[in-house]
Amino acid sequence: MYRLTARIEIESTRKWVITQVTALQIERSTEDLTDTCKITLPKRMLWDQREGVPLRRGDKVRVSLGYDDDLQLAFVGYIREVGFKTPVELVCEDEMYRLKTQPTLPKAYKSATLEGVLRDQGIATPIRVMGEQHLGAYRVQADTVASLLGTLKEQGIRSFFRYEDGQAVLYSGVLFDHDVGKATKQVIATGINLISDSQLKQQHADTLRLKVKAISLQPEGRGKKKKIKVEVGDKDGELRTLHTYNKSESELRQWAEQELQRLKQDGLTGSVTTFGARLIDKLDHVAIRLEGKRMGVYQAKKVVIKYGADGLCQEVTLGYRVAQ
Repeated sequence: MYRLTARIEIESTRKWVITQVTALQIERSTEDLTDTCKITLPKRMLWDQREGVPLRRGDKVRVSLGYDDDLQLAFVGYIREVGFKTPVELVCEDEMYRLKTQPTLPKAYKSATLEGVLRDQGIATPIRVMGEQHLGAYRVQADTVASLLGTLKEQGIRSFFRYEDGQAVLYSGVLFDHDVGKATKQVIATGINLISDSQLKQQHADTLRLKVKAISLQPEGRGKKKKIKVEVGDKDGELRTLHTYNKSESELRQWAEQELQRLKQDGLTGSVTTFGARLIDKLDHVAIRLEGKRMGVYQAKKVVIKYGADGLCQEVTLGYRVAQ
């Protein structure tokens, strides 16, 4: 019988180490700017034999989880909110918390690249841009760096942090190549570490109805942009919208056709639930084997880690299929 273990380190006016919690939930997603961690403390908890929670907004948090004291780093971030009800709940955010208070450096570009814009903002962490992203004429107008990333997200450029080799790394781009970064392979298999596959669905390329709308933003001067739009695929298909910059209509159509072929393939969609013996992060590779049959390797799109009375488990939402 495995024994659940946790270690939560909090840097406040002094360092606190907590090894007993009622519940904990971490959400990591390629679709959201911010990863979150919610920690529910025990109802009766003393701090140096005193009542009252001595924690504050902005305190740094480091969470490690595992079995039998074999701990894995699960979350690093900052306290956003300390609950006032019992049991006390701590709501934490990852490194994006700091970018939400970091003012932008207003700047105008005649011909900008995504990487250039981000580096000019003085982001302290390493930056990894997925693919070449020419923004053309661009003006930074957002108040904070996180707001800037939110504006870019509205134009189809997603940004999020991963924690790699002991430091936070900011990822930013339109499509995330599965060969880039510290993508690891985790096998989830029936009878070994699969808890539930009830949320999985199988799709077949020959019956999948899909439509891709591709939009290319073009520089038009004075910070304004015009758009070129193309649509490919099935007219009655599920719509997927992609954004890029400075592509001609013919280049945009070719790019959209390539993405349609990548999306329209046999495979699985949905999520699986597995144990937490080896924690999975977004962009990691996840191989699925059901009843002894190989069902492909997928990029993890979202991971929800839950720790509590029911054990340590993680629900993994599958993204692109990256291998057979």
